[in-house]
Amino acid sequence: MGFIPTLFTPFTAPVDASQTTQADRYAAEVLAEITQPDSKNVLDGAGTDSFFANESNLDGIPTAEGSEVNVTLVDGNGTVQHTVGPPYQGESTAAATRVVVPESGYVGNHTCTATCRIEVRLW
Repeated sequence: MGFIPTLFTPFTAPVDASQTTQADRYAAEVLAEITQPDSKNVLDGAGTDSFFANESNLDGIPTAEGSEVNVTLVDGNGTVQHTVGPPYQGESTAAATRVVVPESGYVGNHTCTATCRIEVRLW
């Protein structure tokens, strides 16, 4: 009897181009919410804290019907600083990542010192 690898792989739908495009658009919207207006890669400390403090902030950014979205702020060491949305559990997902830097002099709810990543996952 031969081995059939696809028989034992998870039954998840592959990510299509429209989902990847939607994740990119969503990441751009998130950046507009949490970065300083004059710089698209410098976090607005208070705005970042506010965004991640309330899951309803995700409702203001449109997604396709039935889509789930998770936004995570990860520091340069790979430590999760903030996350909002349902937890990602290995589903087939479209993802977009942006590198950002902390606001100078910021003291608050995250400890990014040099750079952070904003990770947006959509499934």
